[in-house]
Amino acid sequence: MFGQDVVTLDGQALARREREFVGIWNKPKSVTCTARDPQGKQDLSRWLKEMPPGSFAVGRLDRATTGLMLFTTDGDLANGVLQPDHHASKEYWLWLNDCLAEGDEKAFTDGVRLGSGVLARASAAVITHKSVDYTELLLTLEQGMNRQIRRMCRALNYRLLHLHRRSIGPLGLDELAIGSWRSLYDHELDTLWGAIGQREGVTTRQIAALRREAERRRREGVPYERLESWLAGDVALRR
Repeated sequence: MFGQDVVTLDGQALARREREFVGIWNKPKSVTCTARDPQGKQDLSRWLKEMPPGSFAVGRLDRATTGLMLFTTDGDLANGVLQPDHHASKEYWLWLNDCLAEGDEKAFTDGVRLGSGVLARASAAVITHKSVDYTELLLTLEQGMNRQIRRMCRALNYRLLHLHRRSIGPLGLDELAIGSWRSLYDHELDTLWGAIGQREGVTTRQIAALRREAERRRREGVPYERLESWLAGDVALRR
């Protein structure tokens, strides 16, 4: 959709939102992170009904994982959080059914070769508590691979009993109860945008990606004229 486009419903033009919604949710266990689960399992529909229309989840957690998730109506913000080069780090608490020896946590930061051959690593790993039977570990991720922590634990032969996401960038759950959500406060939204390079930085990256797409289409002999025209107008506006 380009800036001059108008969206209509039954012949009536729809106004743009004056303010986008951004909220955090403390995900319970055994919830599928889709708007509707085709198998009839518990999904996001109950909570989406409570949020402003057009809200969607920013990324996902698997059914067994609990913790912080973002919801928004702002596609630019979602893109900024999900792109790994925007550095919205995520911190996870792990409960392992193993007693890790001192230094064993380095296996996560040194990198783990997964079955696909991809090297997965955490940017930080800290043991917070351990006994002869289990270890509590905090991992910080910059990557965003599917089920990354579970796959790393499996590759390292660690039995993961529970996984909980504590934070995304500067945002934490604080005292938010399991299954509850709330809108972000203005200062929280400001710090989140700051963590992903501000709205201007996200927009700049998006435009660079669109330029690459336009160049690719041009090379293939199927130029996207509307995109070319929009990009030319963007250059004129930025002069």
